[in-house]
Amino acid sequence: MKPVNFVLILIFLLLPLTAWSSTTVSEVEKNLMCTCGCTMALYTCECGTAAKMRNQIQAMIDKGMDKDKIIATYVNQYGERILSAPTKSGFNLVAWILPFVVLIVVGFLLYKALRRWSINSEQDDEEMLQTEVEAQYNKKLKEELDKFEEGEGE
Repeated sequence: MKPVNFVLILIFLLLPLTAWSSTTVSEVEKNLMCTCGCTMALYTCECGTAAKMRNQIQAMIDKGMDKDKIIATYVNQYGERILSAPTKSGFNLVAWILPFVVLIVVGFLLYKALRRWSINSEQDDEEMLQTEVEAQYNKKLKEELDKFEEGEGE
């Protein structure tokens, strides 16, 4: 194999890897909030501040910084409030776990309440049925006693 062919093959094999590993502005801006005060994620905000931030991000990418370094730079400058989602460590872990815990607890409490209501409903139905049966029995007993007393009176 000629050395020129080998170099071309190597370039074509490595080219996708370099394109894959390069950072884009859109990858970074999905992780950041706009600093203009609009409380929007950077990738959705269209204000002048967002445009400046995108230009700064592009400049950092041009300097060779990767996504994590750029995000770390913004966190150092603005604090964690610049992040569009809380980090998954430390106290911020509560923000990731708490909604699921609340959902499970509310589901359990709802299950218990529904079960209690259905048991009470079944007991009420049984009491009503028992009352009806007793009423029918008492009516039948009264009729039989009346017949019996009439038969004795003769």
